[in-house]
Amino acid sequence: MKIFSVSEISRLIRDIIDNETLFEDVTITGELSSFSVSRGIAYFTLKDNDNILNCIQFNCKQEFAIGDKVQCVGNIKYYAKTGKLSLNVLKIEHCGIGELYQQFLALKSKLESEGLFNAEHKIPIPKFVNSIGVVTSSKGAVLQDIRNIGLRRNPNLEIYVYDAQVQGNNAVSDIINGITYFDNLTDVDVIIVARGGGSVEDLAVFNNEELARITYICNKPIISAIGHETDFTIIDFVADLRAPTPSGAAEIVTFDNIELRRHILNILDEYNDNLNAKFQDLSSQLNINILSINDKITNLVNDETLYINSILNNIDNSIKIKLDNTKYRVDMALNTLDKLNPVKLLKSGYSIVTHNNEPIKDVNIGDEINIMTEKLNISATVKNKELRC
Repeated sequence: MKIFSVSEISRLIRDIIDNETLFEDVTITGELSSFSVSRGIAYFTLKDNDNILNCIQFNCKQEFAIGDKVQCVGNIKYYAKTGKLSLNVLKIEHCGIGELYQQFLALKSKLESEGLFNAEHKIPIPKFVNSIGVVTSSKGAVLQDIRNIGLRRNPNLEIYVYDAQVQGNNAVSDIINGITYFDNLTDVDVIIVARGGGSVEDLAVFNNEELARITYICNKPIISAIGHETDFTIIDFVADLRAPTPSGAAEIVTFDNIELRRHILNILDEYNDNLNAKFQDLSSQLNINILSINDKITNLVNDETLYINSILNNIDNSIKIKLDNTKYRVDMALNTLDKLNPVKLLKSGYSIVTHNNEPIKDVNIGDEINIMTEKLNISATVKNKELRC
């Protein structure tokens, strides 16, 4: 038995294919599942329902879109260094729209007409997400990207994973089960359906009608993160939000703790500024009110003082008048009393005659009487009396 090295068997395969005339100037039809041009060289993939074929065309001067049905003329080549078989295309022409792409457009049109893409049915993504449910393969790099970005931006983020096949026969049922599981899990705020990039065939499971309808009736917001930014599937149109990549989905649902802290500090600074401004306004208003109250109290005290002084002046005037009147009456009484003062009468030459120490009203002849002058006190006997009319 001959044992070959990798190089030997690769060269053998290459020689067999290069020498086989059947592989020269072959015409192949198929649907484009990928198409890119770099420095004038086109790299694309032809597919049908079952298989794919890698193609390359040098000096490409035409542009084609994924889903185009094309007819290619070229030679089958085997590249030993890469171990890949491809069609070296000499000529490529449009043949219409490929069958798979037609199916995609038909389903898209059907679901759109039923309103599954309408914006009013989409659930807003919460601003602050505490937990996410990721439906994807647990073995792929996609999950690691979501974890790395999500936990870097928010270390407290809870990430739940439903391990699902994202291509192949069981992929659709796995993804549907994952969405249903997280829809019934109260701990999850947002669901992310994710897978990495791939060919149209690899992403075909996300063009499934049943998956689209499960996505539509889900009660929790769903973010589709399928393939690259240029890849579109039916679930992208039905989901509440489409992320350009799985990493982009992780950034969308997670808030940056540093940015949040900065935002909170800005809010607190603004609040403090507003509070200080309000305090200054209230302090100014309080000072104005205090000055106004002081002015009112001062005016009131002054008014009351004037009123009291007026009353006191009136009382003083009344007392003075009463005192003056009383003094006048006293003076008049004193004057009258002075005129009736017996002592003063005695000084004027009058004398006071008493009988038994009482003023004389009547005496008899022989009664002893007392006669008081200014300087003398005389005792006398009545010898005669005469009645005066």
